[in-house]
Amino acid sequence: MNDNDTIEVPARLYAQARRRLLENEPLRDQPTTQSTASSLSAGEVAALESVKLTITPWAGEASEDPLVASIIDYMALLETSRTTAEVAELLQVDVSRIRQRLREHSLFGIEYDGERRLPRFQFERGQVLPGLREVLAGLPEALNPLDVAEWFLTRTADLEVGDRALSPREWLLRGESIATVVELARGFE
Repeated sequence: MNDNDTIEVPARLYAQARRRLLENEPLRDQPTTQSTASSLSAGEVAALESVKLTITPWAGEASEDPLVASIIDYMALLETSRTTAEVAELLQVDVSRIRQRLREHSLFGIEYDGERRLPRFQFERGQVLPGLREVLAGLPEALNPLDVAEWFLTRTADLEVGDRALSPREWLLRGESIATVVELARGFE
């Protein structure tokens, strides 16, 4: 890889991730399953290898490196998210109300550089996604922000209308059963 690739690949991937988030699309066409780890015991390495995971450093193209992709996706998620002040203006409430909703987990926020950022997937036309509070309560608390965004934006056969699979976000926007999405959230691992 030359120096131009080192700069161009992340910039291209960032632009793609940003576009997808702004359009409320999933970040990946298919999820990656590779993991990189260090300082593992021989038993831990053997356990990973037994399920086809590896700790070997990435040797492929930079554009396919899962670590680079995750970093870029996270940067795009932060950049496309709204500040508490922007959300307060969007919802026409005081900033203190947004902070309260973040504390009570009826809105999803990401702590970044001393402030909270709120990903766009949870808003539509100046409103909070229907059933958001209930669905957030059903998701595991330890999920990272990329997993939460990807879960809300990825279509699944578990949420079909006719023969079309919908994402949890699309399902809720259509006014379909909140309980169905909550059950799906409780089963997320």
